[in-house]
Amino acid sequence: MKKELVIEIIIYVLCIALASLLWHRPTVLSLCYILISIIILYRWHAKSDLLFYFVAFVLGPVGEGVAVYFGAWKYSKPLHLIPIWLPFLWGVTALFMKKLSETLIAGE
Repeated sequence: MKKELVIEIIIYVLCIALASLLWHRPTVLSLCYILISIIILYRWHAKSDLLFYFVAFVLGPVGEGVAVYFGAWKYSKPLHLIPIWLPFLWGVTALFMKKLSETLIAGE
């Protein structure tokens, strides 16, 4: 459990650090999140893992796109309404949260 928890926390911190440091370079940030996506999907690729990733990859940005369209907030350097890297971050985040919750439940 401890090893899995450390890996999951590293993914979390890495995603936040990348967004904080590379938001102004959307192509580089996208490539980083694509690489993280490949790595975590290689590591976690059960059917439910893939479903979590791809549902969030699609639905998260759709919801944000609607909110941005209606003026709730705006992104700097968007591709259209949202940054190009956002779907990948949504996918990584969903799978990270699934795995973290499973790790914490297994440790009870």
